[in-house]
Amino acid sequence: MMLLLTVRDSIKSKPPLLVKVSPDLTQQEMDDIATVICSENVKVDGLIVSNTTLQRPPYLKSVHRIEKGGLSGHPLKDISTQAISEFYCLTKGEIPIVGVGGIASGQDAYEKILAGASAVQLYSALVYHGPVLIKAIKEDLAQILRENGFSSVQEAVGKQHRQ
Repeated sequence: MMLLLTVRDSIKSKPPLLVKVSPDLTQQEMDDIATVICSENVKVDGLIVSNTTLQRPPYLKSVHRIEKGGLSGHPLKDISTQAISEFYCLTKGEIPIVGVGGIASGQDAYEKILAGASAVQLYSALVYHGPVLIKAIKEDLAQILRENGFSSVQEAVGKQHRQ
C-alpha cells in the first residue's frame, strides 16, 4: 500500500485511491483496516464496501447455493449494509464509502446511505434489469429522501448513527 501511495503522490494529477473490502472480514481485520486508512501517513480517498461474499445465507434455495466462489446481488444486501455501517463507525464517518451489494431499488440505495455510504454502485441488478434501472433508482431515491425530510443524499449519509 505504501508503494502505491508513493507512486500516486509522484503523479501531478493524483487519481483517487479507494480500497475495496470484503464483507467477510473479521472484526479484527475491519479494525486494522480502519486504523491504517485513517492514519495520517496513509491518505486513501475512500472505501468500496463491499465485494462479493463467500457466505451462503440459509434462505438460499437454488441448487447452485453450494457452489464455490463469490456471491453477489440480493443475497449480499444485508451483509454489505452491515459492513458499511461498521466501517462508517470505525472511520468516524471521515472516509467516504461507496456502498455496493444487492442494490436494486431506491430503497436499497437509501438503506446503504443511512448506514454510511456517500455513493452507491450497481452491478448485478443492472445486468438483470438493464440501464432503465438507473433512472428508476434515482427517482425512487429522490422521493424517499424528500419523504424523510432530506434535501440531499449528503444529509442522509450515516444518519442512522447520528441523532
